[in-house]
Amino acid sequence: MIGEKRCNIQIHPSQVTRAYESLFNPTDPASIRCFAVLEGSANGRIFSNRIQNPNWAVVQEAAFGSLYLGGEVRRPILRNLIARLRRDGDVLLGLWQEDLHWSLPPSVSDYSGYTLEFTDRENNTSLPGIPDGFELRWLNRSMFNRILSKELLLTMFGSAELAMERGYGLCLMYNDELMCEAFAGSSASGVIEIGVESHPRHMHKGYATLTCSYLIQAMEQQGYRTFWNCAKGNRASIALARKL
Repeated sequence: MIGEKRCNIQIHPSQVTRAYESLFNPTDPASIRCFAVLEGSANGRIFSNRIQNPNWAVVQEAAFGSLYLGGEVRRPILRNLIARLRRDGDVLLGLWQEDLHWSLPPSVSDYSGYTLEFTDRENNTSLPGIPDGFELRWLNRSMFNRILSKELLLTMFGSAELAMERGYGLCLMYNDELMCEAFAGSSASGVIEIGVESHPRHMHKGYATLTCSYLIQAMEQQGYRTFWNCAKGNRASIALARKL
């Protein structure tokens, strides 16, 4: 037990090498968030047995609390680590149904659910028209405190400045009123995640489709592939993802 505790150390992104990245499967659910933490482009925590030549590592991204398992993670170490992390907030573990890692975490959980991922997109350059009186603005520092996703982005990146340095926000405005906001980030290995928030008073009007369409095209023009993740029960998000 003493040996297990000693080999559970926290790693800074500056210490991450290819040996760490090779422990993780890029086809795991929402793996972009894991690799963004490893690359230092998103906030999170990295644990391993040693700095040099690790044989296992665990990553937790800060925004949603998702946990990623790499290499030969032992059950006692993972369960102790989950208990420790739960004192600070939510701990989510996303695995494919056939993943052998299901035997490692505690069998009792507070939540069980499914998510959907959208990664493939047809080459479509057509964009919806912007209605009269509306305009799209790139997110800047003066607008940051107005957006609905402010707290999420602060958790994900650590500051407004880092959020805008490492991601891209696009806001749909009407007479200086914020109608909808879409954000691209975090990113890793040429893939960038897309999220959107519509103002509660202006939902179901097509604003999310409009804003995301322009943001996705802008990301593709920069060479990114876009990624979308949502809960299986979020019908509005699923419909929007399929439309995009």
